[in-house]
This record gives sequence, C-alpha cells and structure tokens, in this order.
Amino acid sequence: MRDPARREAVPGGELRSERGMALIIVLLGLALVLLVVGEFVQAVRLEAATTLNFRRAIVATQLAQAGYQRAVAEILADFRAVELDVDGSLAFRRSGDAAERIEAPPRLDIDLGGPGDGRLSYRITDETSRINLNRASADLLGRLVDTLGVERDTRDVIVDSVQDWRGPDEGHRLNGAKSDYYLALPVPYRSKNADFDDVEELAQVRGVTPAILRGSGTTPGLAELLTVAGAGAVNVNTVEAPVLRALGFADAEIELLVARRPYRDLAAVPPAVRRGSLVVSSDTFRIQAWGAGAGPQRTLVAVVQRRLAPDRAARVVVLSWRWLDQVHDQPARERGPGARPQSTVAE
Repeated sequence: MRDPARREAVPGGELRSERGMALIIVLLGLALVLLVVGEFVQAVRLEAATTLNFRRAIVATQLAQAGYQRAVAEILADFRAVELDVDGSLAFRRSGDAAERIEAPPRLDIDLGGPGDGRLSYRITDETSRINLNRASADLLGRLVDTLGVERDTRDVIVDSVQDWRGPDEGHRLNGAKSDYYLALPVPYRSKNADFDDVEELAQVRGVTPAILRGSGTTPGLAELLTVAGAGAVNVNTVEAPVLRALGFADAEIELLVARRPYRDLAAVPPAVRRGSLVVSSDTFRIQAWGAGAGPQRTLVAVVQRRLAPDRAARVVVLSWRWLDQVHDQPARERGPGARPQSTVAE
C-alpha cells in the first residue's frame, strides 16, 4: 500500500516545477523585450546624433560659403592698391592717399544676428606674396624649407622629392622618390610626374609631414608660403619675412623693405633691395572661410583672380576650390598669411 503523504508530495513537486519553468520563461521574455527596447533606443539615439551632425555640417557649409561671398565682395569693390595694415591683415586701399592709414574690416567671428550659433569668419591673403611651387628652383625650395627649421636630411628629401614629383619621367634624385617608393606605401599611389595643381598635393610628397605642410605654433607651413598661381613674381607690398629670407634677403634688407611700404611702383623700392621678380600690385587672392559653432567645422579654401571686363566691370574667376575639415582656435586678430587654422584634413 502506497504512503498517502508520498502521493501528495508528487503533485506538489510537479506544480513547483511548472511554476519555476514559467518564471524562467517570463524572465527570458522580459530579457528579450529589454534587449529589443535597448537596441531600439540605441538606434534612435544614433539616428538623432546623425541627423544633428548632418544639420550642423550643412550649417557649417552654408556659413563658410557666406564668408566666401563676403570676401568676394571685398575683392570686387573698386580699390587702388593691396597692402597689409598695421596688424598684418590684407587690406584694400580705396583712396589714392598713401599716407592715409588703412585697416581691414572685421573678418573673424562675425555674428549674423540670427537665432542659434550663426557666426562666420574668413581671411583674405595675397597669392602673389607666395613662392610659385612649380617654378621654384631646388636652391629656393631648400632655403624656404630651412626657414621652417626643418632638419637638413629631411630638407634634402623634401627638395628632391618635390622635383621628382614635378619631373616627367620615373628617374629619381638621390634623396627623392618616384612611383616605386609611393607604390610600396600602405595606401599606394603613383608619382604625378607633372606640375602641382594645388599646394595640398604636397601632402603626398615624401618627407612632407602635416606639421611641415600646415605649420605648428608660430611657425607657418609650406601651404602658407607656396602657391601654384601666377608667373612667380612676388608682391613687395604683401610678402612676408619667411618668403623674403628664402629669396635671399638679409634681415636688415627685410627691415628696410618693410619699413618703406607701401610702394606705388618699383622705382620707389630702395635700390639695395630691388632685385628678383618683384611687383607692387596683385589680382590673385586666397580666401579661407568657415563658420563657428559646435559640431563639425568646414573650411572653404579658394584661390580666385580678379579680372576686369572691357567695360571695367570686375568679376572673380575661381582658380581652385577645396573643402577642409578643421578645428579652429578661438577667434583672434588676423595676422596675414601666418594666421592659419589648425588640425587640417583635406577632403
């Protein structure tokens, strides 16, 4: 005869087992629901962040283009001369009185007065104050790189590699590089074997680091001192000291030349410093324009040329156009070609 207590224990154990199984199923279902909800929340957050960044990128692009248009308006206005003001900013002289002090208009951190963080900045520099990269000799390039404080071995690599990049064949110089070198890099590419179309191409040349190209601290980079526009003549009214040193001017000669600026014609340049390919006027300019605010920042870098039609109406012709992703410092007074953004990555 079976024990009654045993008969009662079996159904109770089955009930507890079923309740435990049900609890496990409920917990698993709840965990699955929480997982799905978490994934959904994460997707919503990612979508919201993507949308916000996209909106900020559009705003940054529009602000940069607005800054570019303000710069073009300055260039198109009627002016008699292009000079550097007392702060080193490029200014356009409207009057014929050379004794009259001129000052560039505000160009940094301009508040548009609308809702949100709508501020823009732009710089205008004289492309004729730079050395032509495609026409510079090896000696001139070497002296220019020397002004940046680059070590001799690196300087020799850069100078030879620049010439090899421009050279039409695949033969390279002692310290230079051609396609065989560049094809062995993690991201391979070929030597151009032709003139530079943009100074940004220097980023692909052996020996040119981001610091050498963009500068660091108070030291300018090659991108600020070189150009691919013009015939190679340098404007004595806007040229900066590093370029003059590369051209062979001593410090005393640079002081003399700068102290007597502006010059209306080359005859006014002191004979002691009247050498090389010098001019006193400019029609080609570099515009850097960007918007301020949180999120991504984009800088528009354009080289433009001012041309006069037969009816004397001025127009601007774009020679080059490039977008750069940059993080800018807090606004500071513009300092001519030496004033530059930092942390630059070209598109």
